[in-house]
Order: sequence, then C-alpha cells, then structure tokens
Amino acid sequence: MTNSPPRRSSAGRGLVLAALVFFAACSARVTPPEDQPLAYRQAEDAFRLGDFERAVHNYQIFLRSGEAKDLVPRAYYRMALAEFRRGRYDDSLAVLDEMERRFPEKQWSEVYELRGDDEEARGNIVSAVRWWEFAWKTARGEDKRALHQRISAALSHMDEAALTRTRPLLSTNEFRSLVDARLRGATLPAPPTPRPSGATPGAAAPPAPPTDGQAIVQPRVGVLLPQSGPLDVYGQRSLEAIRLAFAGDSTELVIRDTQGKISVARDALDRLIADPNVIAVIGPLRSKVAEAVAPRAERAELPMIVLSQRSGITGGYVIQPAMTYRRQAVQLADYAVDVRGLRRFAVISPRDSYGSALAQAFRDEVEQRGGQVVGSLIYEPHATEFSVEALSVERWVERDGLQAVFVPDFASTAIALGARLRQADPGLVLLGSNGWHAPNELAEAPRELDGAVFIDGFFARSQRPATRRFVNAYQQAYQSTPDILEAQAYDAAKLIRSTLGSGARSRTQVIPALHQLGRIEGASGTITVEPDGAHRELFLLRLDAGTITEIPYVAPRAGAATSAPEVAAPASPLD
Repeated sequence: MTNSPPRRSSAGRGLVLAALVFFAACSARVTPPEDQPLAYRQAEDAFRLGDFERAVHNYQIFLRSGEAKDLVPRAYYRMALAEFRRGRYDDSLAVLDEMERRFPEKQWSEVYELRGDDEEARGNIVSAVRWWEFAWKTARGEDKRALHQRISAALSHMDEAALTRTRPLLSTNEFRSLVDARLRGATLPAPPTPRPSGATPGAAAPPAPPTDGQAIVQPRVGVLLPQSGPLDVYGQRSLEAIRLAFAGDSTELVIRDTQGKISVARDALDRLIADPNVIAVIGPLRSKVAEAVAPRAERAELPMIVLSQRSGITGGYVIQPAMTYRRQAVQLADYAVDVRGLRRFAVISPRDSYGSALAQAFRDEVEQRGGQVVGSLIYEPHATEFSVEALSVERWVERDGLQAVFVPDFASTAIALGARLRQADPGLVLLGSNGWHAPNELAEAPRELDGAVFIDGFFARSQRPATRRFVNAYQQAYQSTPDILEAQAYDAAKLIRSTLGSGARSRTQVIPALHQLGRIEGASGTITVEPDGAHRELFLLRLDAGTITEIPYVAPRAGAATSAPEVAAPASPLD
C-alpha cells in the first residue's frame, strides 16, 4: 500500500503530499491586493458575488497572462471551486489536474477535499472517501474534525461491496479500523455530515427511501424532464420517445417538470423517492441537473437511468447509457486496426477539451492493439488554414509510412482539414469522431473526403432492425424523424420496461434485472448493462460523394483493456 494520493490519469504522474493548509503557505511572497492583475481581481470579485461563470472566465484570462506567478496556484483552486459550484464536476477535476501537473508540490488540504467533493457529486463515493482521507491527513483543527465526520458518515452508509473496495485504498489505520468494524457488523457513529465548501445551498439530504416491506400496488416509473423553460423542446422530444417505448403497457409514468433547473429537479426527485410505488426514474436530461440530483437517487437507492451525455454520472443505482469518448475510440480502433489492418496513425486535433480527450482515447486504444501513433499536431479551434498540417502529413508518410489520420473535431473544421490532408496524400485514410456527423454540411463536402469514416451514437437511416422499427414507429406516431435525443430516451425506457417484463416489482429488483437482461437491441445500438456500467455499440459511418452510409459493426475484441478516460460526448445545449 502506497501513501501517495490517488491518481485520476495515466501512471507516471508523481504527486507530492504537502501540508499546506492555506494559500499563504504556498509562497513566501504574495502579490499585495493593490498590485494584483485586473483579471485576477475581477475573477475574485465575481466569485464573491456568486457569478461563477464570469469568475471562471476571468481566472482563465489571468492564467494565460503569465502575470503574478505567486497567485497562480490559488487561481487554479478557486477556478476549480467555481466550476464545482456551477455543477461542472468534470471541469472542476480537469482544472485540479492541470494544477497538479504544474504545481505538484502545492496540493493543500482544501484541494484534496474538493477532489473528493467532485467525486461524490459524480456518484463515485469510494473515490471521494479516498480523497477526503488525504485531505484529513493534511488538515488541522476543526477542518480535520469535520473531515473525520464526513468520512465516518460515508463509511456508515456503504454496503459490504463498497466497503470491500474502499479498504485497500485507505492508507491510515484510523479509517481502516472503521471499515473493519463496519464489515464485522458494528454500527459506526454517523454524525450529520458537514456540507462541503462547494456544496449547493439548500441541498438537504434526500428523504428516506421506502422500506422493502411497503407493498407495490402498481409499479410506476418517474420521468424527470424539462417540460417548460428554455429547454422544453428537448424534454418534450425525449418524453415522446419514452411514451412510445411504453405504448400498450399499463405502467404509469409519473412525469415531473424540472424546468432545466437544479432546485426544481431536486424537489421533484424527492417526491419520487418518497413514493413507494415509483421503482425507477428516467432522466434528468440536462447535464448539470443530472450531476446534481443523481447522487440523491444513489443515496436513496432509487434506480435512475440518466439521459445526460456528460461523463461520470454513474453509481450502483445510477446507470448512464451514454455515448462516451472511450466507446468511440474503441470502435474506431477496432475498425482501423483489426478490420482495415492499419498500423501507423497520426492524430491532429483542436486545442479544446473535446479534441484532447478524444485524441488521448484514440491513441491509447490504437497502441493497445499494436498500432503506432507516428505523429500528432494540435491546432486552434475553428482554424481555417492547414498548410503546416499538410506538410507534416507528407513528412510522416515519407518517413514513417503513415496510413491514417484521426481528426476529432466538428464538421465545419474537419471538412476543410480533411480535404487539405487528402490533397497532400490522396491515399490517406481519414477517421473522425461524432462531431463529423452533420449531413447537410457533408452533402456539400469536396470529393477529397470520399471514404472518410466517422462514428456517432445514432443513424436514422441505419438498416439495423431495432433502429428501423424505432424510426418507423416514431415517424408514424409523430410525423417527424427522430435524432439521437429521442433514440437514447427510447432506449432508456426500453431498459426499464424490460426489467418490468422480467418480473421486477421493487427498487431492489430493478438493478439485478438490468444486469440479467444481456444484450438489448436498442434504437441507438446494442446495449448491455453490467456491474461496471452500461455499454453501447455505436454506428460506424462512411462518406462517399456527400452520402453517408453505415459500415457493419465489428465487435471489440474480448478482454481488450483501455486506459482512456471514460467521458461522454459533448456538443449539446443540454450540457
């Protein structure tokens, strides 16, 4: 057992524990307030006023400026805390990761605690406890006592499986002994958990779930979707698909309008938790709402199928059948390496979170299959001129035998870049992410892009039987063609309906029933729900003369491992 803090990224990144409680301890010289850069002062003012979006923006401006280097660690921490309070937990962790890479010696107690808060909000309580333990080890006084209470309370609510996973991750006898006592059946003291520094005000504990002894008169399924407000059109489209999946079924849908707001969704979920006849919930749809309420469903042991595509919203009772970066990378790598026999790749990506996450995922998957990434380049988002990229490709072809290039970007930029690369080498294989799938733009794409292969989570013209049945049924019912939004909502409803068909009549029966379903042929691809989460087969697509066609899916190799981040696809107003 090592005493090093837990890692969130690839091995080899060292992290040095430092007993630094306050920012003042991070530097012997701190810029006085009157000399602080304008962007930093504006960020701090916005943070104090609760305008966290503006705070993040100004912290970013300050960090790019290169000024007042003694303030940089604090700026990273405050920016991460602002992202947490916006409900953007993945972004908060990404900021903390960048801070760790730049300042591994400046990881004080509050930094560790915020990591734990992020993980708790994402439903990863085991990881949260581990981070809180590192915070506890460097904390002092009342902060140390509060962290001890938080960890003790979390252990008190864990089941045997979670405790068993947690014990080897802990590095102190103090908390290992609490786990051992819990595993022996002793009751741990569970004082009220102090609210973490970044917690949303008013986020009281969810109501107690109904006991198993309460009779289910008629199973009901809760639906949490925006039916009013600026996102109502997305919620109504999703609800149409859910109703289609339950057509002809006697199951009652209990529809609650979230308005796309965290506070409204929290209250709606609490009402569903308190209803003993509600055995599962579908939704929410908006990412920040899902991230905020999913931990409440997890604590209440109410099965929830979230429709958000942002990563990490999972747990023992929270299932997320979303399209993820890792899933895209797995299928593209299987196709390129195992089907096409390609071995030498380049990755050319935009300088943003979408491009970098997909680039890393694809690189990992290719290398695990025996392929090699012989070159990589990063360009500014929305770039229009790609002479440097074309010259680099020519050099990689001549020197390294380059065969294919992966471009994880959106259609408007990917079309221009792909055409320029093909002009440099007409035989180059072009591979793209889900951002490529824009039929109107691709219809006008230059012929240099013919043969490009990309991936997405839904293809309305697919010939897969389950997809055809869904598209036809949706068109007949609503006189419109569905998109990925409707397809994923339909599949979530189909998963719950299948558990009811297999005999599930209580909350405790839903999750085991999902695990026993095996492969479900859904509108948005084949879905399996396993103890480690939901897995989907996506759609491989090919462009020829402006027309998109589907490539028959090739299943991943059995046992293929990956170290790519499990993050979901973005590019939606619902994020």
